[in-house]
Amino acid sequence: GGSLGRTEATGFGVTYNVREAMKRLKIDSTKSVAAIQGFGNVAQYAAKGFISQLGGKVICVSYWDREDRTSYTVSKADGIDPDFLMSITDQYGSISKDDAIKAGYKIESGEAWIGKEADVLIPAALEGQINAETVKEIHDRVKIVAEGANGPTTPEADEALKAHDVFVIPDFLCNSGGVTTSYFESVQNDMNFYWTKKEVLERLDDKMTQAFEDVYDMAQTQKVFMRDAAYMVAINRVVKAMELRGWL
Repeated sequence: GGSLGRTEATGFGVTYNVREAMKRLKIDSTKSVAAIQGFGNVAQYAAKGFISQLGGKVICVSYWDREDRTSYTVSKADGIDPDFLMSITDQYGSISKDDAIKAGYKIESGEAWIGKEADVLIPAALEGQINAETVKEIHDRVKIVAEGANGPTTPEADEALKAHDVFVIPDFLCNSGGVTTSYFESVQNDMNFYWTKKEVLERLDDKMTQAFEDVYDMAQTQKVFMRDAAYMVAINRVVKAMELRGWL
């Protein structure tokens, strides 16, 4: 059971989507800055991918502190090192504040991530984090919101982001790298032939890039936003399958 690359899949999938959005928006990824909410599996690998694959800088992540029963943002203006932070994170996802401070990190309130001066915001923790209130904190520099979490943006905030021309990559496109790789696991099991991690991630990149392209093209041709376009693509596929089966 299992597939190589499954651990990285969701976070790297977020990175692939951000890369494709940057191409369309003509943003130089090597000069770009991301602020991330969360430091679980998705946030960790989204941060690693953003730095290693896109050449960008991640200025903060956030986490839930078990001892203090509150959340904190861990930030560093010249860029965080996700590998270092992972090395000082316990099994429950709490980062050691003392070790972080010693290494030159700033510990801020759990909400601080959303107001950071960045090109990309990646909410990768809880739902409803970008809402009618918090959306007002978002910096004018932000061009992309990449939904690593499920449902991190409320409908009210969605409208505000549209009004400010922020490009939102919807959750069920942006964070689908995980379920796609679970499908790859099933394919490998059926063949009883297992791919290398490199193969898994290359195939994932192909799938995610194609999915982004399909949704982006729909958004352009129908003049709708990415979330609506993603639903339209999904519904069209179901309709087509039903027609081919003679159900419609």
